[in-house]
Amino acid sequence: MSEIEIGISDNQDVLEIDRTKLRRTIEYVLGQIRENESTDGNESSAGTAPASVSLAIVDDGKISKLKEQYFGAAEVTDVISFDLRDNTKGEREFPDCEIVVNAQCAAREASRRDGDPQAELNLYVVHGLLHQLGYDDQTEQQAEIMHEKEDQLLEELGFGTVYGGTG
Repeated sequence: MSEIEIGISDNQDVLEIDRTKLRRTIEYVLGQIRENESTDGNESSAGTAPASVSLAIVDDGKISKLKEQYFGAAEVTDVISFDLRDNTKGEREFPDCEIVVNAQCAAREASRRDGDPQAELNLYVVHGLLHQLGYDDQTEQQAEIMHEKEDQLLEELGFGTVYGGTG
């Protein structure tokens, strides 16, 4: 497997952030997807291409401003991901992306679900990465597939089932 460049910025004061676990989550998800591509016989440049993930941890106010700036709606959300790839050749590439996760939302949702805010935050990271890797949740069927993959990855990472079909 090739290099994965990961940058993490913490721009909130709601949660204590464990950068090591977040980095491990990103590396694991990308590694699993690469491994699946190789075993599916879909050996492509994505299997060896470098990946770059910038992770920003923010609060309600910052994510709402980003949502308004880029999507025209000043709403609080859990995660936004941006594809930074310059893929003009139409080839499958591994992510060059920015993922923005909302720690304040993670704390609130974890409390509502009686769960762990760190697990919730890692769910948002996984969700954003999966979007960058081609998963979608626009239809009920797509959402079911994506949420099952999220829970599988989070279980394997030791966070347990976080989404669990609720939400």
